[in-house]
Amino acid sequence: MLKHFLLNRLHFLTLPELHLSTKEKGEFDSLYDSYVKNGQGETIIYQSSLPKYMFLNYLIENKNVLVHGSQNDEIAQFEPREQTLFTGKLVKAVFASSDSVWSMFFALVNKQDYVGSLRNACFTAQTKKGLKRYYYFSLNRAYKGEYWAPGTIYLFPRKDFEQGGVANEWICKHKISPLARIKITEEDFPFMNDISRHLESDSLFKTLWNVLVLNKRNADK
Repeated sequence: MLKHFLLNRLHFLTLPELHLSTKEKGEFDSLYDSYVKNGQGETIIYQSSLPKYMFLNYLIENKNVLVHGSQNDEIAQFEPREQTLFTGKLVKAVFASSDSVWSMFFALVNKQDYVGSLRNACFTAQTKKGLKRYYYFSLNRAYKGEYWAPGTIYLFPRKDFEQGGVANEWICKHKISPLARIKITEEDFPFMNDISRHLESDSLFKTLWNVLVLNKRNADK
C-alpha cells in the first residue's frame, strides 16, 4: 500500500499492529463487559499487566468505541463547544479519537500551566496484520515548567460520532455521556522519552521537516 510505504519512509514514532493472545483478548473483553458495555460512566479499575493504550486500542478496533482525553476526571456529560478540526475548520462539537495514544497526549499535557503550541499528528495504515499507527508529538522547548499532569480517558460509542477533519478525528454535535473512563499518568504514555521540542518561532513545516525527514527531535540540533 502506497500510504504504508510513504509513512514508513519518514521518522514517525510508531506502534505496530496489535498482536494479542486468546487469553489477553479475553482479559480485555472481561474489562469491557464489566465497565464499558452497559455505559454507566464508571471508572475502570485496570489490573491488567498490558499497557492501557493496548486495551483502549483493542476496544477502538473491536468494540466500536472512541476515546477523548481530559485532565478533568469528573465529567458526567460532554456538551458541544466551538473548536477547530485538524484541518482548521471551525465546528461546534464534542471531539473524540480512534487512537488512544493521541488522546493520551492531550490528556496528560499540563494545560493549566503550559505555555506554547502543541504540535502533533496521528495516522494509521491498514496492513495485512492490522492497523499500524504513526505519531508526531512536539512541545515548546522554551517552556521551563512541568509538562505533564495526570489525566483521564473517556470512552464513547462510535455510533454517535461522524468523521472529523482526518481519519482518526471524530465529532459529535449533540450532548453525550461517556460509557466509562480510565485514569492515566505519564507512565502510561509509550513515547514519553521521544517527544520532540520545537521553537515557537519556527513554522510547523520546519519542525515537521526537522523531525520526520532529518530525524532531529530537538529544535537546537
